Amino acid sequence: RGQCSSGRGRWHEVPRLVIALGAMLLCSKVPTAWVRPTGLVARGAGAAAAAADGAQEGAQPFRRVVAVAGATGRTGRLVVQELLRSGRATEVCVLVRNETKASEVLPLDDARLRVVLLGSDAAGTFASGCEGVDAAIWCSDGQDGIVEMARLVKDAGDASSKGAPRMVMCSSAAITRPTWPKGKQSMFPGVADIPIVRLNPGNLLGKKRAAEALVRTSGAPYVILRPTGLRDDSPVGRPLLSQGDFAVGRTSRVDLASMLVALLDEPSSTGKTVEMLSVAGYPKPVGYASALAPLLRDAELGLAGRLRRGVARLLRGGGASAADEAKYGLLQQLLPGENQDSASLAMGQTYEQNDKGQEGRLGPRGEERVPASMNDESICGASQWASGANLSTTSPR
Repeated sequence: RGQCSSGRGRWHEVPRLVIALGAMLLCSKVPTAWVRPTGLVARGAGAAAAAADGAQEGAQPFRRVVAVAGATGRTGRLVVQELLRSGRATEVCVLVRNETKASEVLPLDDARLRVVLLGSDAAGTFASGCEGVDAAIWCSDGQDGIVEMARLVKDAGDASSKGAPRMVMCSSAAITRPTWPKGKQSMFPGVADIPIVRLNPGNLLGKKRAAEALVRTSGAPYVILRPTGLRDDSPVGRPLLSQGDFAVGRTSRVDLASMLVALLDEPSSTGKTVEMLSVAGYPKPVGYASALAPLLRDAELGLAGRLRRGVARLLRGGGASAADEAKYGLLQQLLPGENQDSASLAMGQTYEQNDKGQEGRLGPRGEERVPASMNDESICGASQWASGANLSTTSPR
């Protein structure tokens, strides 16, 4: 009887399903907007090509050119270093305004760098200066040229991208909070009453919002990353990702640069706006797909998106709410180790052993030599935490 009652309850949801599906069909694509290019002046184009041709097969995981706007800034220069260190770019096209500063903070003797000197008005030379660029990372504080850069990479991209973003924008946390209703601001003072939101010098947050809007309507596959407060001396750790503009805390610039570069190869980030902060002392994960996949694309944040998510949860069953999914996604990012897969652990195996593919003291998962009593020394001590459970020292009831 209970099952039949449950079945009738599910059928009673059909009208809601029909309404939701209708709303989904009414959703239209955001129109594309273009701004006339401002132009750039190029220097040293093609220098990295020779180095790439001389590289051994397989030395670089990707043969692509990545442009970095704001390359001489404190974040931009770290992005350039990370691109060169990680091998995620065969050539790095650095966009700079001050050649002297560039020579001081960038390794211009590296043949993989191509310097593009920005002029005040160099219309018509932008495309030639950044010829062959496959993707871009925007670290500039301003928005001058951001649409042109997005337009340049819109239809580009190397064959390895597989749907990953080609325009990665570094924005800032807190940029929507000045626009929150007063009631929402008073409800969350820990994020809405902080100095940067209260004072908003020079409408900095408003300018960041405007730049984000340009990227979203450019038509380019993009991701927008919003770091919390940046400090050069913050300890490195693991990027913690979220949405909703509630993130507060500190972000290591080194972690930020690493994340911006990693997003070039994360298809699950495309079309999304993501916040990050650093969790010191945690190792970086092998990848960010599991943290990014549950996050919503910008196109899903409206009423139609909520309807789609509600329909999906209803069809999946299980009774999980949006709040449950959000808590699960956030806390899974705080797992120890690099694999971040607690479901793959064997009893008696540590997260570090799991990362290295090493067997735990009780054998492989599914074949554990489970002791008859929880008092057994083989599972007490440090190993009892490996499975994420705080095991009692008494026998299970």
